[in-house]
This record gives sequence, C-alpha cells and structure tokens, in this order.
Amino acid sequence: MKYQNRIMALPMLCMIIIVLSACCFDEQKNETSNVNPKVQSVETVSVTRGNLTPTVSAHTTIIPALDFVLCSSVEGTFEACSSAGNKITEGGVIGKVSEEEIKSPVDATILSIISSNESVPKNYPLATAKYTGFALNIEAENFLKILPENAALKAKFQVVDGVGPMEAIAVVVPVSENAESTLQCLIGKDIDVKPGQSATVVITAETRKDVLLLPLSVIAGRQGKGMVTVINDGKQIQTEVMLGATDGAYIEILSGVNEGDTISSIPPNLDPRSKE
Repeated sequence: MKYQNRIMALPMLCMIIIVLSACCFDEQKNETSNVNPKVQSVETVSVTRGNLTPTVSAHTTIIPALDFVLCSSVEGTFEACSSAGNKITEGGVIGKVSEEEIKSPVDATILSIISSNESVPKNYPLATAKYTGFALNIEAENFLKILPENAALKAKFQVVDGVGPMEAIAVVVPVSENAESTLQCLIGKDIDVKPGQSATVVITAETRKDVLLLPLSVIAGRQGKGMVTVINDGKQIQTEVMLGATDGAYIEILSGVNEGDTISSIPPNLDPRSKE
C-alpha cells in the first residue's frame, strides 16, 4: 500500500516542481524587463586636448573664375600702387594700408581700386581683380564664422574622373551676392579642366594647437553650440557646449566641459533614454 501511495505521489511532485519552476522563470523575466535602461552601461569618450586643422569640404562644379576682392588687412590710410586696367603678377603690391602691403595672390587685372589717402577700416574692400582661369566656388558661411580675420587658407581639389588631387593656386573672396559666405578656389591655368566638370574641394586653415576636442559623433548640433551627455558619478547630465572649428571628425570645444570629462558616445538627440 505504501508503495502504491509513493507511486501516485510521484506525478504530483513532478507537477509541483514544474509549476514552481514556471513561477520562478516568470519572476526572473519580470525583474529583467523592469531594469531601468538608464543604469545600463554606455560607451563613453573623454574630452581631450590636441591639435585641429579647421576644414570644410564640398562637392561642386568647375566654372570660369569670378572677379575677386582684395581687402585691407589692417585699419589705416590707403596708398594706391596701381590703378584700374593695370595687370599685376602674383605677389604684386596693389597698395599699402599703414605700411602693410596688399598683394594679389595670382596674376590678375585690376578692375577697380579706391583712391589714395582714403581712411579704411580693417577688411575693407580696396580693389576688385579678374583672374582669367577656372575656379571652384564653395559655400562656407559656418566655416568662415569660426576663423580669425585674414586667416591663411589652402585648398585641394579632385575632379571626378579627372585630374587630382591638385592644389588650388589661391583661395579668394569672389564678387557675388553671397560674397560674405562664399570662397573661391582658383585653378592654375596649366591644369586640364573644363567648365561643368564635377569636383570635390577641401579647404583648410591654420592648425589650432592645444584645444579641447570631442568627436563630432557624440554631439547634437553643429553651428555654434550643441549638447552632449556628461557621465558623472553614474548620472547622465545633458550639457550645452560652445563649439569652434572642426576637421570633419573632431570639433573644438570652447566651453561647457573640461579636459578629462566623460561623455556618452551617443548624442542626446539619438539617445532614446533622453526622451524618458
């Protein structure tokens, strides 16, 4: 009799074990689903110091060069050394402002020039000149905003299915409606190109040294200011940062964070946790 009772109890015991196991599994599942995603680990980067070369690039089209402007590099009184209609060679002086020589970056023809003994402010247009060659125009408003005045610029270009990479002979400001936001890269007359050809152009300025840097990929925003997520004692704090120059991969941080700060690799605008 006892043996029969044991045999009958065995299936019941198995059923109890199965039920208890299922309950434990459901509990573990619920606990896992209730984990706050904000406490899960995230990949991070650190704010570092280093050098950065301001860079802007664009895909554009080869065109006949537009007339360009020669501006004063300092404030003072202008003394003309040339006149309208004159041809001037690369490096030729068109005049002086407070003994500072104003030179043409290329062989060109002077189309117009202001009178001598005229007082001018810094960056005042003194003359317009014509280069009889081809050029590449690029919209560079944001790039120009973060550069110091009279920054020395260089450019390289690659023609699609054509010549390159080649250096432009000069980067100038063209005479156009959007002159304040446009740069023109002049192409040497010995380079075999045609109007209408597509090309990629890259313009660089003087390297900035010992600046705070972050990868562009961790920042929400690009123009002047942005947002990053600072990780501090396990807390995620959205922080505004002021932005400077960029080289396309990294960007200069002017304020908002300090060297060594830990930053989430996911920018706030792409982090689903920031919307909770």
